[in-house]
Amino acid sequence: MKLLYLISFLFTIIITFAWANAQLCNGYAELCNKPYSSVSFVATHNSYAYGRNPAATQNYDIPTQLKDGVRGFLLAALSNPNPSKSTDIELCHTSCELLDAGTVANTLKNFTTFLQNNPTEVITLFWRNDFSNLTASDFKTAFDEAGLTQYCFTQPLGSPWPTMADIIKSGKRVINFLDTGADNTTVPWLMSEYSYVFETPYDNSDPNNWPCTIDRPKGQSRPIYMINHFLYTVLSSGSTEIEIPSRSIVNTTNGATLQNQAQNCTKIFGKAPNFIAVDFYDEGSKSTNVFSVIANFNGVPYVPTTYGNGALPKDISKPNNGNIIQPSLSTAIVSLLMIFIFFVVEL
Repeated sequence: MKLLYLISFLFTIIITFAWANAQLCNGYAELCNKPYSSVSFVATHNSYAYGRNPAATQNYDIPTQLKDGVRGFLLAALSNPNPSKSTDIELCHTSCELLDAGTVANTLKNFTTFLQNNPTEVITLFWRNDFSNLTASDFKTAFDEAGLTQYCFTQPLGSPWPTMADIIKSGKRVINFLDTGADNTTVPWLMSEYSYVFETPYDNSDPNNWPCTIDRPKGQSRPIYMINHFLYTVLSSGSTEIEIPSRSIVNTTNGATLQNQAQNCTKIFGKAPNFIAVDFYDEGSKSTNVFSVIANFNGVPYVPTTYGNGALPKDISKPNNGNIIQPSLSTAIVSLLMIFIFFVVEL
C-alpha cells in the first residue's frame, strides 16, 4: 500500500511539472496565447561571428546566446571557396578568407541540441544568401545533416500566424526566412523573407540617426518587422573604405538609442518590433539593454542578469571545422590592415 501511495505521489509530481512546463512559451506563460506575429524577440546580427576578430559582431558563441535568451539569429551563408569542400556551405562575414565560422551544418547542430533539450522554445533563423545565391536544396542538405529539418515550420503566405502555444504543440519550432533564392515547391519551410517581413535600414554608421523607415522590401509593409540596430565605423585609407562593428560605443548603441528607436518605430508602424537585431547582445547600459526593451514590449518581467559564459571571447579568425582556407596575398594584406586599425581604434 505504501508503495502504491509513493508511486501515485511521484506520478502527481511528474504530471504537475509537465503541465507547468507546457504552459510556458519561450519562458513565459504570458506569450502562449499571443500570435507569433505579436511577440518580440532578441536577435543577433551575424550570430556566428564571435570573438576578437575585427569582423566579429558578437562576444559569445551561439550556444551561449541561446542560454542567454536570444531567439532570433541572422546568418550569412557562402559557398566554401576550397575546391575540396565545394559542397559545404560556410558561415562567413562577407569573405570566408577574413572570418569563417565553419559549416552551416555544424552550427545548425547547436539549434537541434537546444530544441531537443528545451521543448517549449521557438527560434527564428534569418538567412542572407545574396553573396552566393545558394539553392533552397543546398540549405536543406545542411539542415538534414544537422537533424534540424524535422523542426522546421511552414507558414502559408497571407494566413494569420498561429499562437506561440500552437507552434510549440505542432513540434515545428524553427521559423526560417531566406532573403533570396526561396523555393516554395522544393523547400516550403525556407520562406521568402520579404514576403513575410520588412526591415529598417541596416547600413548604419551615424550614432545619432536611427531611422524607422522600410528599407527591405522598399516601402512595403508586412505583418512582421525587424529593427536593425547595429553600428559600423567607417575607416578610410585612400579610396578604400572599410566597415567594422563599432565596439567602443556599444553600451550607448545598445542602451538609450536602442530604446528610443524601438519606441519611435512602434509609434510609426503601429506595433512593437518583432525582432531587434544587435551586435554584442550582452552589452548595453546598466538600466537599458535589448533584453529589457524586449521584455517591456512582451509585457513580461525583466530580471537583470549577467550575460555570457564568463570566458574571454574566442578568436575565430581561422575556421573551426578544419577547413583551412589559404587567402590570397591581397586579402591577407587587407585583413592584417583591418586587424591593425581595429586595435588602434579600440585603444
